[in-house]
Amino acid sequence: MRGRLADRLALEVVSVKLRRAAWALASVLALAATGCGGDTGTRAVIRCDTGAMAVVSVTATDTCKPSTSPLVAAVSIWMDGRYDHEVLFFPGSGLGISESLVGPLANGRHVIDMRPSVLWKPLACLSPERVSAAVIEPGSPQHDLYRRAPVLELRGDTVGEQTDIPLYSYAERLQQGDERVLRYTVVFSNEDGGTPTRALFARWGRTTDIEQVYEIGTSGGRITREEIQGTDHVTRPFQGRRVGDAPILLVATRNNMVTDRGQGIARVRPVPELVDLSRATRESTMDSRPWVYRFMQAELAAEGHIAEDAPLDDEWANRAPDPLSHVYLEADLRLNRAVAVAWVQDLNGKRFWSHYGQTPLAIERNGWVRSAVAVGADPGSSPAEVGWACFPPSAEQTGGSCEIDATRAFVLTKDFKPGPNLIAPVKLVLEVGDEVGLDANHPVPPTLGR
Repeated sequence: MRGRLADRLALEVVSVKLRRAAWALASVLALAATGCGGDTGTRAVIRCDTGAMAVVSVTATDTCKPSTSPLVAAVSIWMDGRYDHEVLFFPGSGLGISESLVGPLANGRHVIDMRPSVLWKPLACLSPERVSAAVIEPGSPQHDLYRRAPVLELRGDTVGEQTDIPLYSYAERLQQGDERVLRYTVVFSNEDGGTPTRALFARWGRTTDIEQVYEIGTSGGRITREEIQGTDHVTRPFQGRRVGDAPILLVATRNNMVTDRGQGIARVRPVPELVDLSRATRESTMDSRPWVYRFMQAELAAEGHIAEDAPLDDEWANRAPDPLSHVYLEADLRLNRAVAVAWVQDLNGKRFWSHYGQTPLAIERNGWVRSAVAVGADPGSSPAEVGWACFPPSAEQTGGSCEIDATRAFVLTKDFKPGPNLIAPVKLVLEVGDEVGLDANHPVPPTLGR
């Protein structure tokens, strides 16, 4: 019942946004009436075989300062005279090129037009200049990855806005028994509902929202299942609309869950990067994209979620220190009736905890995790030790243990690039109540049983 109600409420939000964007739809329909005649925008012409995909690249001159407001701009992509989707830009990011997918395509010649978006306002400091396209023919290594990549229709209250924006997408190829799996994940800039800001830093080591949206399993060339992550993080069979083999998914909740029902007014088609996370955190996909950390900070600041300190009141959980003031730690956890907490000790002997002494902010899940510990200005010069502790999940719980494969600790530089690893990777086995510190300046194996 909760899931149905949440979906209904989310679709009502979309309906409200539809009314607010009526002028935008009217403009799109007016443009559609012009067909593909006339050079109203920068154009690319491609030729391909039946079923081909294409990666569309939009090149822009970006003279915006970092964290320019607004944070998002867009252009519209038209295929053969019809509106197809939006390509998003992040002013001041330094990207220069934004990519998206089109297809599957019919055999023959196709015209791709880039036109001004009617959903996001133009910026004087960002000038889209040229569109090009690379054809991905059937049978090529990337074709299967791209033809199944989800088409996202954006949550209504984010269209034309600067919040909860899909920044990029990645995919994983997995083998589960006889089943081959393609798993698609989208990284959003934040979530307007769900986990509070301090808990995001403590339990996830970031305030972006990384959501698995679609997974497809095959065996013997036959589809065995298609699933989406719906309301309340419940996995559901996909039964919705498609573009070719690609599912169309509507971002339907304030924490960016998706549904295969309803319809949005803005569509994006991110190009997924194939990654291997068997020995890495999901958050590590952000590390080659420093602009994502900058965007993360800018959105937090714009929404009033950054505070160097805050009283322990109702607003405390929703405000946290600046991302640049944290030390980030990564580990592979195997917890047995226990939770894990990261900590940092500065050169003056002061101890900082990822969970601020609040057990609900501790990490209770297994697998690869990232946590962040706020230590104040210039975190790169302050840590003497970084460490992990094993705590009981509640005061009544006894026993338990934490196996912690501690692999990494770093700070963000002023240009938002992850700095060098501060520790020597080490495997730890802790009983509940134990902690281990690692030298943050001269990495050495730790001494257990402190």
